[in-house]
Order: sequence, then C-alpha cells, then structure tokens
Amino acid sequence: MPDRRSAATPAGAAPTPRKPVAQKPAPPTPRALAGRPTPASRVRPVDWTAVPGRRPEVEPPAEAETPSAPLPGRRTRTRRRTIEVPRPLPAPPPEAVHTLDADDERPLPRPLRIHEPDIRTVGPGAVDAERVVHTVADPEDAWTADAGTSDHFLRGDLVVQVRRADNTVIGVFPTRYALAVRPSEYEPALDVAESAAGPGARGGRGTRHPTSRRELMVRMRAAGFVIVPGSTHYRVSHPDHPGLFVPLASTPSDRRYTRHAVTQIRRVFGIDLRR
Repeated sequence: MPDRRSAATPAGAAPTPRKPVAQKPAPPTPRALAGRPTPASRVRPVDWTAVPGRRPEVEPPAEAETPSAPLPGRRTRTRRRTIEVPRPLPAPPPEAVHTLDADDERPLPRPLRIHEPDIRTVGPGAVDAERVVHTVADPEDAWTADAGTSDHFLRGDLVVQVRRADNTVIGVFPTRYALAVRPSEYEPALDVAESAAGPGARGGRGTRHPTSRRELMVRMRAAGFVIVPGSTHYRVSHPDHPGLFVPLASTPSDRRYTRHAVTQIRRVFGIDLRR
C-alpha cells in the first residue's frame, strides 16, 4: 500500500511545519487585579443641562459624610457619588393639539381647517369652501366612522368628512357615494362637537348651555362674534377666523335651539360658549 505522506511530500523535501495553535489567555486572578481602580470609578454621571464648551460647576454637598475607618487587613473601594440632575418637562410645540402635561392650562382652539391638498374628493368638481363650511355648520345628518377618528356631515347632495384630531376637512363626496360606502353599523353624531372640538374652556361640573335665545346672543357678543341678521337666518362670524361662519335660524322652533347653536359654534370655530 503506497504511503500517502510520501505522495504528498516530494522525496528529500522537509515536511511543512504546522502552525502553532493560539492559546487563550488565562483570566486574571484577584491577586493580579489587586490595586487597580474599579471601572465604575471612571464613569461620570450624565449632565443633561451641560452646554458644549463649558463644564458645569457642581457645588459640594453641605455636609460631607465622614467615611468609616477601614478594618485592618481589608481593602476598601470607594465610588463616586452620582448627582441627580433635575430634568424639566420639555415644552410642547406651539402647534401641538395634545400634551402630556396634566397641568397645562393653555386653551386648545381648533377651528375648522380647510386645506385643499389634504381633501380627498370623488367625482368632478372643485371644492366650494363656503358650501363645505355650511355643510359642517348646519348638517341634516351626521355619523362617525373609522373607529371614531373622523366624522361625516351630510347636507343636500354633499357629504364632508372631518378628522377629529385637528378638526381638518379631509374628504368631500357626493351624498349617493357616501351613503353607499357608509358602514352598516355606525354611530349618529349630530352633536359630535361635544367630543370632537376639544375640551371645554370651563369644563367640569357646573358647565351649562345658555337657556334662552337672549342669553345665547349675549354670550356670542361677549366672545367677539359678529352677528349679521338676514331674512330667515343670522350669519355668525368671528374676526379671528375669516372664511368661517355659522347660520342660525332667526325664528327657532326647536326647544334645543341654544344647545344646537353652541354645538355648531364649537364645531366650526372651536370656541366653547358653555359656562
């Protein structure tokens, strides 16, 4: 039987030496680590208020603790004391609708916003802003869809979809199309402004609607509304929200007239007339 080593290595040639196998270094013993500083002593606490290029000055504590005397024959390890830096709650951006600060008492005005690039339409025709406002202000029917994220307002042959988060118009559809795609189970929402137009300025117990037409007019004028009388309806507008209006009947027949008017004003202007 031929020798495989002789076939692989020519005659008279020295065999190829094998590479030595690298051995893993042995872990250091406690004796070898004696006298070295602990890694925790080199870690500095994070200063969230530090300014680049300037090192903050940390005042020493008022009463320094006296370390206890070490026992003979035992080594002691000292660690630096960490300083708790206060981290104030960052201020929300000006355009924020919701904040995480429960003590934030800023008003949350959310008037109806009509931005044509954000509006999805079905069928030909341009978006008539005045007709859209009239549909949202005085709808004949309304319902909530999309798990409560948007509301649909119907008036005549037009349906307007409004997103609850920021009270923005996101859809304008023909009535026949909107009713065809409306889910079989939906929530009627004629008074949707109670929860869609933001929290009340004076919410909580004791909040009430005006009880008479005269009281409603007094509250509207006190809030800065401009009331223009017409043949059958008043046209209510506000100088801070140009382009928005609410039509109110001059001779109401519904006993809930004032409640509906407050809801319409809150839905369109984001202003709460309740007290």
